[in-house]
Amino acid sequence: MAHNNSIKPAMKWRVVMSNYPHERLEGRPGYWEYFERNILGEYATEEEAIEAAKEKMVQMGQFQGWADDVDDEDGYYHGGPPYSTADDPDGAMCEDEHTIIDVEEIQEEKKSASKKE
Repeated sequence: MAHNNSIKPAMKWRVVMSNYPHERLEGRPGYWEYFERNILGEYATEEEAIEAAKEKMVQMGQFQGWADDVDDEDGYYHGGPPYSTADDPDGAMCEDEHTIIDVEEIQEEKKSASKKE
């Protein structure tokens, strides 16, 4: 009998992207309906998740030109997540929405010890 040695490691980290309206829109009808949170991927290590967050940030137009300079060793890119469009020193006020890309540890769900009858 052949053994399957390709067991996947447990995914312990995830990359999440959250979108929320700019603060200046607060109070307008439907303001609270525009908060979104999406899981972009799950990873076995924190390092893999951070690299994935950086890749996503570089791909997004909202970060281009001010946050995506991979050659600037002291720049925003190398600071690591969370990455937020609200940090844009020049254009944050132009956007109606902010985006945050972050890395978080996946918490194991606690299994119920109760028995079903």
